[in-house]
Amino acid sequence: MAALSYMQRRASGTYEFRKRLPEVLAGKPVPRHMRDAFSDLINAKTHCFKRELVRSLATKDLKEAKRRDHQEALKATQLFDAAVNALAPAAIMVQPVALDFKQLADDVFADLLAGDEAERTAGDDRRYLQTPDERAQWPDLVDVPPSSQMGMSDDHAHVYGELLPVFEDEFRAAYARRDPKIVYAETNIALKQRGIYLSKSSPEFQKAALVVLEAHVRAYDAMNKRQRGEIIPTPVLAERSPVELGPRLSEALASWAAGGSGHNAKKPNANTITEAEQAVRYFKELHGDLRLGDITREKAREFRDAVAKVPSALPRGLRKLPLPELLKRDLSEGTPRAATTVNKIVQVLGGITSRAEREGFLDKVSGFVNPFGKAIRFSVDNYKTRRKHFEKADLKAIFESPVYADRNRPAGGGGEAAFWFPLIGLLSGMRLDEIAQLRVCDLRQDEDTRRWYFDIDRTGGRSTKTSSSIRHVPLHRDLKRIGLLKYREALLEAGASLESPLWPEVEAEGERTRSSAWSKWFGRYLRSTCGVTDSTKVFHSFRHTFKRMTRDAGISEEMHDALTGHSGGGVGRSYGKGFSLKPLTSAMDKVAVPVNLSELKWSNLR
Repeated sequence: MAALSYMQRRASGTYEFRKRLPEVLAGKPVPRHMRDAFSDLINAKTHCFKRELVRSLATKDLKEAKRRDHQEALKATQLFDAAVNALAPAAIMVQPVALDFKQLADDVFADLLAGDEAERTAGDDRRYLQTPDERAQWPDLVDVPPSSQMGMSDDHAHVYGELLPVFEDEFRAAYARRDPKIVYAETNIALKQRGIYLSKSSPEFQKAALVVLEAHVRAYDAMNKRQRGEIIPTPVLAERSPVELGPRLSEALASWAAGGSGHNAKKPNANTITEAEQAVRYFKELHGDLRLGDITREKAREFRDAVAKVPSALPRGLRKLPLPELLKRDLSEGTPRAATTVNKIVQVLGGITSRAEREGFLDKVSGFVNPFGKAIRFSVDNYKTRRKHFEKADLKAIFESPVYADRNRPAGGGGEAAFWFPLIGLLSGMRLDEIAQLRVCDLRQDEDTRRWYFDIDRTGGRSTKTSSSIRHVPLHRDLKRIGLLKYREALLEAGASLESPLWPEVEAEGERTRSSAWSKWFGRYLRSTCGVTDSTKVFHSFRHTFKRMTRDAGISEEMHDALTGHSGGGVGRSYGKGFSLKPLTSAMDKVAVPVNLSELKWSNLR
């Protein structure tokens, strides 16, 4: 009888099956890789999971409806379970590695001799730390070979040769006592590289440590023979297994994109995932789908330099070319990609790698260092690249442009969005993506103060940059005067629901956010139509301008951070914990616009 709870009789008399999706799915954004397999669970307009699965049972007979309802319940349960499993982080299989003591000894021996070989070949570090001219300023310094010359200097070889017998004697004495404490640290490192964690008091660890100690005795004996000029080859290390090199970059991407499986675990938003997929695609095209342990800093640097050669805007016909093929084309007429953009691409690969490292998938990679770290990113002149606020002349040019003076509504500007986005950006400090994601119900009235406000949240498939970005932004008096509430009312009268987009003509560009295509249009409009040619002035400049307006109004930093969703230095600085709507409204009422907008008024052109 439990299946009856999923049945409902329509007004026509036909029964239907209705079941809510699990909380982990309901209303959540759907990753791109799941959209084809779970189309029945997805809202085609929002690309989010539905909150309820509804299917007609195609019968008016109660007995037959019960039978079909039970069948649908089983199908739905299986479908929900499959979706939850697909949404969980991709598991990267790590097979247990049996401890081969002979292999352990051989590897330690080979590592020690490889280090000795590198010391003898690279020679004295002094040759790299100072130039010959710098050393010439100090006549008492011992001469060292030039950096172009291989091998040790005489004094370096002498000191090195004196130390070797000392170490060998210590290891031999410890081995004679069968006391491996001297190599406990080296044993721990060698075992960790194999994914094995043992207590020092365990018999297995003690046996492994004795094997490592024996390898040290053999290695230092060989090093001393080298010191006497005997030919002792360095053994070739056994090729590492895939497990010892960590996951492939594509596997690490899948795990990173899925995020944590726990309740409230943070997951990257759809736009960030799209950017990451593009970065991984470029890397795979250049170097292949390497395992993370095989990616060197040199490969990361080659990737950075290759991406930097790709212009910021490519003709449509070139966008799908593999990176190596793309670099063969004449790209000289394209706008060079900014260093900050290249750094962001490298940074997202660094984030993917860091998560794999935190999850322990790289524990077996000896001495692993994230190849996409800060060291390979371009140094950036922040003064030349940071966004600037709009001056009065800029604002005057924007709000006297054809969209406002001639009531033009360009298709690329998303109809009425071309009119409202700049005004909301100026008079609220909201980010472009926050504005573009608004639904009709997100412009709402507070029951206590009767004031209207924007509800910036993550409900309904929306995303925010940070948790501090979740906030309520009071409606500026000029937005109300110009007619934003009338615009909202006109949408409802035209048949829009409260859940409908506030900007129905603003469409997402492929997998990117709703603001992506609009941002490109505004950039062109700002330069060609408004005449604002400074490349550091973009839509985000409205946010900088609003911050300046709040400071000019004498509003405290804590208060204007709450209005703009900037994180501050203490708990409670985020909105909802520190301030109610009333003091935020009082602060917003103090914000004055630096240009005259009194002539602006929205009218329904339709």
